Amino acid sequence: MFERLRALFRDQRGAYDLIQFALILPIFVVILYGSFELMKLASIRQSLDAGTYQAARYLSVHHKFYYDHRYNRESVDDTLRAECLIRESLLANSFISTDTPMHIVIRYFNGAGQEIRSPVNFDCVRIKTHLDNPDTSNLVFTVRTQITLPWQASVLGLSLGNVTLTSAHTTFVDCGPWYPPPLPTPTPVPTPTPGAGG
Repeated sequence: MFERLRALFRDQRGAYDLIQFALILPIFVVILYGSFELMKLASIRQSLDAGTYQAARYLSVHHKFYYDHRYNRESVDDTLRAECLIRESLLANSFISTDTPMHIVIRYFNGAGQEIRSPVNFDCVRIKTHLDNPDTSNLVFTVRTQITLPWQASVLGLSLGNVTLTSAHTTFVDCGPWYPPPLPTPTPVPTPTPGAGG
């Protein structure tokens, strides 16, 4: 029995493999953790891009000049609704919980790059009369969002600190409506059958 134990301890086969595994394991763990952190940042950035696109598309269509007075758009805060789309897109991400403190900055720019209050204030009446004007700065706008993550990110053991992600989407003001307002559905009238009743 003792001879077998001595022979087992003297056997050096596989020692180099064990040393190689011990050296590679920490590097593999660091790379794996860093890859997960990068995947998390990419996922949050994708959610931010999706929310920015949805907000820009919403503001492209919904503004105070799009519908006539019968739709009562003056009572709706379209800017707030668009910004809620960005927050909802971020909260739909599995890496962000509802109690995560998010610092989001949303800014709007016109086609000339000048910051504006909100695209809902574009004057569509003036834009429609100047559509042949090559200067489209009064028609194009950009929604730019920025979020600072509330946690410290680290990749490959190196701390990145608080990461700030940005996204921007440029679109144009849809100065419709390009369709007539809906009318009440007419009451159907039965078509008389030819040759009947005679």
